[in-house]
Amino acid sequence: MSAQPDRSHTAQIVDMVRLLDSSSRRREFSAEEPRGSAVLLSIRQNLRHQASIGFDDIDSLQAEYPKAHLDDYHRQVRGLLDAQFGRLRVYRYRQAFSVGHHDLEALIAGLLRVQFDARQLKQSDHAVRSDQCERPRLQLGWGIGSTVPEADYERIHRRRSNR
Repeated sequence: MSAQPDRSHTAQIVDMVRLLDSSSRRREFSAEEPRGSAVLLSIRQNLRHQASIGFDDIDSLQAEYPKAHLDDYHRQVRGLLDAQFGRLRVYRYRQAFSVGHHDLEALIAGLLRVQFDARQLKQSDHAVRSDQCERPRLQLGWGIGSTVPEADYERIHRRRSNR
């Protein structure tokens, strides 16, 4: 686009929610028209359902396993989430992961697949305290809400009620 004041410009508007490229929707801009600041377009803003995924008992896991092993397990779980939901929908939230999705049923189905696949990951035999025969199992828990804090609260509440 040039900055000449006597020319008007057209730009194609893309519907990011449905990812439709609608060439019939055009709007003309002139150089004299006042423009506001730029707005960040993000897919996360349009995902109605949020999920929080984290280890069921992170405190006992941190006491039992070396930090390197837990970091490796975090990377593996992140890889499972990225493969299931896409890298742009998954991000860290406190000590858990958060995932956004537009379809609740697809979100729950994906979370169940990730939870199943995480149970299949190889668990290290090296614990910090080897005198204990039964180490805590590396298990994932999840919760769903309309916001990330709401989903995180649901995950923690479900974990406490399952004890």
